[in-house]
Amino acid sequence: TSLGPLKTVVVANPDTELGAEIAERIKAFGNSIDFQEIQPDELTALGQLRAEEIDLVVTIPPEPAEIIRAGESAVVKVTHNQLDPFEQATIALLSRSAIDTVNRSILEELVIQGQNESSTVEILLADAGTTASLLKDARATGNVAEEQRLRAQLSDQVAGVNTASESVRGAMRTLERLTGQSRSETSGQLVNAVEGSGTGTDDEASIEELETELEEARASLAEFRSIPAQVLVSPFESSTTVTDAPPLAITDFYAPGAMVLLLQHLAITFAALSFVRERALGTPELFTVSPIRPIEVLIGKYIGFFLVSIVIGASLSALMFWGLRIPFEGSLAAYAAVLVMLLVVSLGIGFVISAAVGSDIQAVNIAMIILLLSLFFSGFFISIDRLQPGVRAVSWGLPATHAIDSLRDVMFRGAGIDTRTLLALLTGIGGTFAVAWRLTSRRLAPH
Repeated sequence: TSLGPLKTVVVANPDTELGAEIAERIKAFGNSIDFQEIQPDELTALGQLRAEEIDLVVTIPPEPAEIIRAGESAVVKVTHNQLDPFEQATIALLSRSAIDTVNRSILEELVIQGQNESSTVEILLADAGTTASLLKDARATGNVAEEQRLRAQLSDQVAGVNTASESVRGAMRTLERLTGQSRSETSGQLVNAVEGSGTGTDDEASIEELETELEEARASLAEFRSIPAQVLVSPFESSTTVTDAPPLAITDFYAPGAMVLLLQHLAITFAALSFVRERALGTPELFTVSPIRPIEVLIGKYIGFFLVSIVIGASLSALMFWGLRIPFEGSLAAYAAVLVMLLVVSLGIGFVISAAVGSDIQAVNIAMIILLLSLFFSGFFISIDRLQPGVRAVSWGLPATHAIDSLRDVMFRGAGIDTRTLLALLTGIGGTFAVAWRLTSRRLAPH
């Protein structure tokens, strides 16, 4: 089946709150999932999968909370029946994305809970700041008894801050790393500051420093509460761009390769059948008694088949650019030059085949073998860099390899024809022409 929205059954234990919650989160996951039902029995769901009634079975462990408490990750198993490796990879990517979304949503809830709890800490900090201000006034007026009472009260308040901030302290340290700011002291250090602010010449300065630290702590908490939970959970996003190329759809990327394979196959097949059909009609005997030399016959065939092929190439190009709206960033002259060289070298291969084989069936079979080699080893489906070194030698011997690589650079990067492509195709043209001329001369030689 094609990968549209995947009909999905979630297998979960209805008696576990966490399992049901995860199932609901998967149910709400995007347009890629066509949620069917929550099924308690995995065997029933797998039976539906084998009967092709559904596409995916997502199995949540019966007791996920117990697994997590044991210090392990609860594995959500995704079962499908796709054989296509590309579809398998797509489902694997979709599964990871869905689980990442579930994990992120759970973390967002934890952060929101911490932000809500931080309001209590903020109130305690405000009270401690008020007490510190009163303590400074008592110190200035010389009211020793009031000063001692306020100092004890402030110590208790900051200790309360220390206890209440346990749930948000880790998030606050993370926020400081993300924002590049190290504002407030921890609440434990605030306690030490209160206990260390005894009598002495620097006592008033210590109280003012404590007031500043309390205000900075309140500012940090306010910033922590103001940032959305989803930003704190996922502070970074990725954005990918391609240098010197526009955004490409799948059809855009494969269009040059498809046209190269089609033109190469047509040119090889046309040329491969030329001498074979003429031998069946007895035409070579006419050439042997005529004043026409073999090279003139060969050049005439080159010109005739080239004109037919170039018309087909121009028609396909027009369809590609104006019909399919494939982007074009490069030089039309470079594009045309690559097509011309591809057609000429393909015709040369076809004439070599035609002069070497004895029947049209052999000619067609060899042309088909070259098409299959080009389909799998030219970089059309699989990048040449992923092939084994020995296989790459076959790849670089195919005209389609050089033409596809060059056309993509010309069309999408706006580049010219690189030297490697130029040398490879010109060498192919010269080599195939020489071999075809040699074989044609033998075929048309008087007996």
